[in-house]
Amino acid sequence: MTANAHAQEHAASTHVLAQLASLLRSGDVQAALALTETASANSAKPDVAAPEGAEADVVGRIASPLLDTLSFIERRKSGGGYNYWANVPAASSYADECEIGGRLAEEFASFIGKYHNNGNGALLGSIVIDMEKNGAGRGHKIGFLNTINKYAMGAAYFLHADAQESEHPWAKCRRLGNELAEALKSTGEEQFAYIAPKGSGTPTVLFGHLDYHPSTDALTSTPRLSSEPEEGQDFSELFYELINLAELAEATLDILREMDYTHSDGSRNAELDRVVGLQRVLCSNLAKLRETAGIFDGPARWVAA
Repeated sequence: MTANAHAQEHAASTHVLAQLASLLRSGDVQAALALTETASANSAKPDVAAPEGAEADVVGRIASPLLDTLSFIERRKSGGGYNYWANVPAASSYADECEIGGRLAEEFASFIGKYHNNGNGALLGSIVIDMEKNGAGRGHKIGFLNTINKYAMGAAYFLHADAQESEHPWAKCRRLGNELAEALKSTGEEQFAYIAPKGSGTPTVLFGHLDYHPSTDALTSTPRLSSEPEEGQDFSELFYELINLAELAEATLDILREMDYTHSDGSRNAELDRVVGLQRVLCSNLAKLRETAGIFDGPARWVAA
């Protein structure tokens, strides 16, 4: 029974924390505060009394020492309550004030980190009010609040760590390119792929076989004796090699088109212009050769006259 009760208490605590995190992510601070107060009220009436000296109940309420444990907080001599900005060391300069404010903020952060109960969760507002009321210097305020902001920023980062940052387009291209290369390798064949940008007027992805030879079986079979008559030669492999070569040349030209044609001083890169011109000539000639070699595509063998 005891184990079952503890399991239920743990599940309830986890459920409340999940709801609280969801409300904070959505920016509904009022609802988050209301949920915290409700959970605190429910936890104040446990079914079984906690043992004497216990620091926490089922929702993690932690007993805290008196607030004047902090060096800059003291109990008021009359009227009750605390002075939340007192006994602050004097400073001779703005830099010294910032150092003092930052040091006191570190003390405050350590205190609420160790004793993170609901009461201490509302402590910062009282401190800021008394900083104004008791004439805290500008450096005191900047040093103190900037240090608290540092810790708040770290907490906010972890709170929203599940939101992924957008991937840079080039990083995405390289990642997908590596995945495509791995997929091509897994086929067991020597293949290549040429990827064109969307809207370029060409197929998005073109595939080719670097080792495609229709006569591979014939080349790997037992060689003929020199006395055997020549049956002819299959030139279709030449046609497919020309296709691959033409596609590689076009892909290279596309890469060259995307390069920067200006030097750092703003002058034109004449050398790159010449390389692109030669590449265009190469692509044009390869295209003509590919069209002309189409006659070799097929099962027919060519026999010398």
